[in-house]
Amino acid sequence: MFAAARRRAGPVPCSKRECLAGAGRTRRYSGGPGRGAGQVEPDERKNNVRIRKTWRTLLAATLAVTLVAASCGEDEPETLSVGIAADGFLLGSQAWVSIDRGYFDEENLDVTMSQYGTGIEAIQAVIAGQADIGPALDFAVLNLAAAAEENMRVVAAIAAPRPGFHSLAVRNEINGPQDLVGKTIGYVQGTSEHFVTIRHLQQNGISLDDVELVPLPGLFELVGALRTNDIQAAWVWLNGTLEAQEDPDLKILGDDSNVLDTVAIYLVSRTEWADENQEIIERIVRAYDKANTVIQNETPAAAKIVADAVSGNEELFANIMPNQRYKVEFTQVQLDSFDAIAQFLIDSGVLPADFDIREFIDFRAMEEAVPGSIQADL
Repeated sequence: MFAAARRRAGPVPCSKRECLAGAGRTRRYSGGPGRGAGQVEPDERKNNVRIRKTWRTLLAATLAVTLVAASCGEDEPETLSVGIAADGFLLGSQAWVSIDRGYFDEENLDVTMSQYGTGIEAIQAVIAGQADIGPALDFAVLNLAAAAEENMRVVAAIAAPRPGFHSLAVRNEINGPQDLVGKTIGYVQGTSEHFVTIRHLQQNGISLDDVELVPLPGLFELVGALRTNDIQAAWVWLNGTLEAQEDPDLKILGDDSNVLDTVAIYLVSRTEWADENQEIIERIVRAYDKANTVIQNETPAAAKIVADAVSGNEELFANIMPNQRYKVEFTQVQLDSFDAIAQFLIDSGVLPADFDIREFIDFRAMEEAVPGSIQADL
C-alpha cells in the first residue's frame, strides 16, 4: 500500500543539496533524443570527460601565459641614463662598439658620449661632473688621484695594452738618447705619454735639468712643434707616428716597449656617483665584455665602428687594436704596475708619501658583471 501510494504521489522530494547536485550533473551531461533526462551512454561519458580535460588544459595554458607575461612586465629593467667621456682615439672603443652593436640597449642603458683630446681631460670632466664615467690609462688615473682626493673611484679594469703604443719622434740630427741633452722635448702633461717621457730620460741617465721640457695640449700640437723645430723630440702615437715617418725632417727612434713593463686602462667615476650607481656600472661592464669579443674576433669591423665615431684612421686602428688586449680583468701584474707608477709619482713629489691606490679601487660592480675577473690580492 505504501509502495502504491508512493507511485501515485510522483517523485520523492529531495533535499536542496541533493536537488542542486542532481541539477548540476544533469546540466553537465544533458540527455539526447530518445533518452530520459540525465541518462548518458558510456561512450558519451568518455567524450565528455575528454572535453573537460581539454578545457582544463586550455585554461591552465592560458593562465600560465598570463602569469609569464605579467612576470616579464614586472622584471623588465628600468632604462638608466649615463654619460661616458673618452678621448678621440681608442680609449672609447668598447663604448662605441657597444652602441653600434646594441649592447647598451640590451642592458637598458641610454648612453651619451662626450669626446676629449686626451684620457686625462676625459676623467677631469668626470671628476668635474660633466660626465659620469670614463676610461683612462693608469698613469693618468694616478696623476689625477692627488687632485681628486676622495672624489674619484677606479671602478673597472677594461684593457691591458702591450707596450709599444708611443713612438719617439725626433728631428733628424738626433740619433740616440744622449743627443737629447740640451734639447727641447714636448709632452702632454698628466698622460701616460708624460710618464714615458720622464721614464725614458731617467733610464738613459739624463737629468731633467739637462733638457727643457715643454707641456703641450695634445698630439696635434706635438707634431706641429716638431715640424717647426720648436721642440726637437716628443713621444707621439697613432696618426702622430705616421706623420713623423712621412716628414723628411723627422724620424722615429723607437717605441716605448723598452720603457714600460705593462699598461692598463680603467674606468673612473666620482666617488658619490659610484656609490649610488653600482647597477649602471655593472651594466656598462657587461656591455664592454660583449664588445671585447667583437674587437677580438671582428677587428676590422670594430676598427671601422670606432674610426667612424671619432673620425680616425680605420686601417691604423685595425693594426693597433689587437695589441690593446681589451678584457675585463684585473691581475696582480696590473696592481704591481699601479704601485710602481705611484712610487714614481711619490718620488717626483706629485703624490703624498702615504698614497695607496687601493683606497681608490671599487670593483664591486665589475665582479658582479664578470665573476672571477678580479685576480689580484687587494
